[in-house]
Amino acid sequence: MGPILMAVIFIVFIFGLMFGSFANVCIYRMPREMSIVFPASHCTKCNNPILWYDNIPVLSFLLLKGKCRNCGDKISLRYPLVELACGFLFVLMFFVTGLTYMLPVFCFFAFCMLVITMIDFDFQIIPDEFSVGLIIVGLATSFINPFLDTSFLQSIYGCIVGGGSLIALAIIGKFMFKQDAMGGGDIKLMAGVGAFIGWQRVLFAIFIAAFIGSIIGMALILAKKMKKRDMMPFGPCLAAGSLITLFLEQPSYIVNKIIMYEENLFMKLFF
Repeated sequence: MGPILMAVIFIVFIFGLMFGSFANVCIYRMPREMSIVFPASHCTKCNNPILWYDNIPVLSFLLLKGKCRNCGDKISLRYPLVELACGFLFVLMFFVTGLTYMLPVFCFFAFCMLVITMIDFDFQIIPDEFSVGLIIVGLATSFINPFLDTSFLQSIYGCIVGGGSLIALAIIGKFMFKQDAMGGGDIKLMAGVGAFIGWQRVLFAIFIAAFIGSIIGMALILAKKMKKRDMMPFGPCLAAGSLITLFLEQPSYIVNKIIMYEENLFMKLFF
């Protein structure tokens, strides 16, 4: 890996850290229906504004030893971890698209996946600003998106299949379990993902999400942290599946393996 490539990766990572700081703002404020612009960043304990040199991603947290400069209240470790996660995701998107016009587009995609994961984990909601934003940006950039063969029609198909698949799962789940099995936010999220990656990859992303969710769900049930009919946020699994799909070629045997695993696990858990 040459010095120029290392420098580019470093710059992309720094941009990721910066957007990670903004991600923290979105994660905290949006589910609480607060403005992401005003007021400026401030300590949630003492409400004193955070000065620019105390708001440098990761570095300020380390220099302040994880405490507010004014009141000494502990700063959650989540903040630098989200910043780092965003930095690494941006670098991964660089390896997906290269230094091309699609890099900022897929950095936006990764940013949305990160924010959606954290918000859904905390509040079991997925803000429309992100899911609908994904649909709009996915359709608007379809003409230059190699994942869609630069086809607007492929983006439309992906949007329909992504959202439609989860609508079908929601109907089946409602019929079988007599309760809502899928939230509207999940449906709109996968419509947005489909607009970015097309109908074939979005189906594979749903398969991967179901596989991840079943593993986590089974582990929680075995650990007695969750009952069989308890609901768990599915957005983080969908986001993970969507990101993983970018790096895979969707071989059919993987899909078949996941289907067989899901069928066996379903039989064990519910019958």
